[in-house]
Amino acid sequence: MKRAAVLLVTAVLLAGCGGSSKNTATTTTTAATPPPPGPGKVLYAGGPWAVVVRANTATAYHYVGRHWLADRSGAVKIEILGPQPGQRVASIPQVAVQLTAKRPLIESGLWVDGKELYVKGGGLKPEQGTIYGAPDTKLAPGTHVAVGYGRTDTHGTAVAWTFRVP
Repeated sequence: MKRAAVLLVTAVLLAGCGGSSKNTATTTTTAATPPPPGPGKVLYAGGPWAVVVRANTATAYHYVGRHWLADRSGAVKIEILGPQPGQRVASIPQVAVQLTAKRPLIESGLWVDGKELYVKGGGLKPEQGTIYGAPDTKLAPGTHVAVGYGRTDTHGTAVAWTFRVP
């Protein structure tokens, strides 16, 4: 116990030694902000990944080097569970997709009319999962655009589809 106390005091004293009250660093580094991906409306941008919707088409983008690249690999499969494309639904629909990939899924999301949904979900395997959510307010009558997104560590996919509220 005595030895541990001596070591602790020594460590504290050494941590305070060798320092200076002056900051002598003269260089600073700042990361350049990448331009937004697109064209279209950016629904999500997190680290080197982004989701963009343009009209009724969604695309997952990956920032590689100094460029946004559209990921059209199809490595993440997205099955629309509901509402089905073109379906007429209630004004607060449940939106759901199933995601499947050969590598573990690490990120996912759902949007309706550009607004991110609070999602819940799960799955029995890290390579497959279901996510679902609903808008927090009633949707107006008309056509609405839903977007589903999922990615692994190397690939991402986004899909868009429309449904109607009568």
